Amino acid sequence: MCHGETVEHRRTKILATLGPASMAPENIMGLIQAGVDGVRINAAHGSPADWREQAKRARHAADITGRAIPIVFDLAGPKIRLSPNVETRAIAQGEEVVFTSGESGNGAIEVEWPEFAAAATPGVSEIVIGDGTPRFAVTATEAPLVMTRCERPGMLGPRKGAFVTHSSVGAAALTEKDLGDLEVAAEIGVDFVSLSFVRRAEDIDDLRDRLRGLGSHARIIAKIEKLEAVEALDELVQASDAIMVARGDLGVEVGAARVPLLQKEIIREATRAGKLVITATQMLESMVYNAEPTRAEASDVSNAVLDGSSAVMMSGETAIGAYPVEAVQAMDEIARAAQAGELFHRDITAEPESAAEAVVQAAVHLASQLNSAAMVIPTRSGGSARAAAKYRPSRPIVGLAENAAIARQLSLEWGVIAGTLPSYPRSVEDLVNDALWSARSVAGLRNGDRVVMAMGRFSTGSGNTDLITVRRIGEAPPPDHAQGIDPTFG
Repeated sequence: MCHGETVEHRRTKILATLGPASMAPENIMGLIQAGVDGVRINAAHGSPADWREQAKRARHAADITGRAIPIVFDLAGPKIRLSPNVETRAIAQGEEVVFTSGESGNGAIEVEWPEFAAAATPGVSEIVIGDGTPRFAVTATEAPLVMTRCERPGMLGPRKGAFVTHSSVGAAALTEKDLGDLEVAAEIGVDFVSLSFVRRAEDIDDLRDRLRGLGSHARIIAKIEKLEAVEALDELVQASDAIMVARGDLGVEVGAARVPLLQKEIIREATRAGKLVITATQMLESMVYNAEPTRAEASDVSNAVLDGSSAVMMSGETAIGAYPVEAVQAMDEIARAAQAGELFHRDITAEPESAAEAVVQAAVHLASQLNSAAMVIPTRSGGSARAAAKYRPSRPIVGLAENAAIARQLSLEWGVIAGTLPSYPRSVEDLVNDALWSARSVAGLRNGDRVVMAMGRFSTGSGNTDLITVRRIGEAPPPDHAQGIDPTFG
């Protein structure tokens, strides 16, 4: 039997990174039972054999628990680093330091990126090392040399990461390693692919073409972690399927003080466009070592929920932490408590982008006016359920897809309880009946509960939502194919 959710479900989803701490089969099962809605494979760590095993165990645990659990594959992306030959030393504020993309000489600090000097703009760019310090203002360039002055002191060392802010050129978003890793992702059948250090819409288009060439229909998450990405936010939101507020590297580039307002801006723009948006990095970082979060972390998670995040992501907490299940339980508890508050950005009067979306928007209003138990949305592509999530309705959204892969992708959308419907030719009334019985099982609805259903005739294809109906759960007998069969997940 399916372990369905109740109507009082958590609307903001939890995405957990897999790693050594969560790889035992019972641990992955524990994460899902504690409330995880999706799992992340971080391609910056481990090997293809590790990723295949992570995916296999996650799929197995999802099948056992009856949950539609998507897999997010996070590409490592380009990482600029200092040479292994760089000596460890402290840099004082005001000290003048020369970097080079050529061979080190006369005390210059070697950087492993041939275009380093071309990327830096004097008087505009900064060179940022490691997690934010030391930080240097670029004063002059003379390829392959970059002359700088230290604005914030810190330690230099071999293989430390380096960032160039306001870069005039950039490393390719997809590295040779990424291209090889994409083949593994397609083989695994991942549901989302995250693109690191994205700078422009063309990066998204390139990744989409490559995924389709590999036979993958994974949705693309643009990670906002570069200044260039912030400046190109509108076009990245339009080009991608989802957005991630990658606060770690973003904070390194712009400084920690700017991250909270940027987080709100990015979430607002993504939700206005109806795009899934994930807030990530150091949400419950102390739980890598401690069994309880700090009060500040609880406030951080609550604010991410109130900002309107579709999902919040856990990294080290579940990948390498000592308390992975407890961390998910804490995240679940905080998110549930926060959703009692009013979202900072919620506009159910926003102008719809199509006639089908206008129908969904009307259904959102109707569900609220009737105080219905839920919205029920049969969907072929997932688009109508995503359109409902865009308006952040007060009622749960039961998204029922023909395809198990679409159901998994919907599982990360704000407020969506995802399941599947049997696929066979049927009339509108058959479809309504199927959806009511599936929703009953998936969402824990009770006989007599009133629901608002938005749908299209499946025979007309996707993107044709044109019907709204108000029904009650259990008003018709179960369909013949539902006898003895769990209709909720494929």
